[in-house]
Amino acid sequence: MILRRRTSGRRLGVVVAGCIALACTTDEVVVQSGIPGARASAQVELVAERGDQLDVISRAGGRETRFFVPNDAACRSLFTGEQAVSWSNSGRFGRFQAGDRTCDPVGVLSLAEWRDRRPRRQNASVIPRSRADLRERLYVDEELVLIRGRFPQAAQIGITGTADLVAVIPNSPECEGLEVPGSLSMEFRQAGRQPFTLINGRQRCPLLGFVLAPPP
Repeated sequence: MILRRRTSGRRLGVVVAGCIALACTTDEVVVQSGIPGARASAQVELVAERGDQLDVISRAGGRETRFFVPNDAACRSLFTGEQAVSWSNSGRFGRFQAGDRTCDPVGVLSLAEWRDRRPRRQNASVIPRSRADLRERLYVDEELVLIRGRFPQAAQIGITGTADLVAVIPNSPECEGLEVPGSLSMEFRQAGRQPFTLINGRQRCPLLGFVLAPPP
């Protein structure tokens, strides 16, 4: 516990010092600190309904992040009303709250932004690869495809449960023809706009997000 407090304190000190120089708002300091439980006001927007999930955008602390949240009454009320909403750094992907109503995201679709919340390793030129297993297509629409499988490289940005996870890819020519079920290579980049890519021979399919797998 002592080590954790010291680490959080050093990190907050660095963020505060940097934000003083850049004239950050209080919400920006809160979000960028990464301290568990830190809370900031959020502007939220419903993008689309995608089966059992809502595709939403949150703007909090100077960051715009795209999430998947459950398509249930509690979450719908937060993203379709006019009430004040906050986002807090708790759980796997944070928590939205308005009054006594809460909504916990089940996935994130802003992988570069999510990656950049974490300290970057010194050797950014190394591009790690591993095998990814595609098991089942769970959802398809005109824009996105959700595939359940094993994606161990997701742990590079702090996502757990990688042995049973859902990957979000674009429904576009660059991702056509992926065999499901099947196995292919997956790479992670510590810098740049596209952190994760599925590689099948010469085919490079950008991975847009990760969502927690539903119960079997």
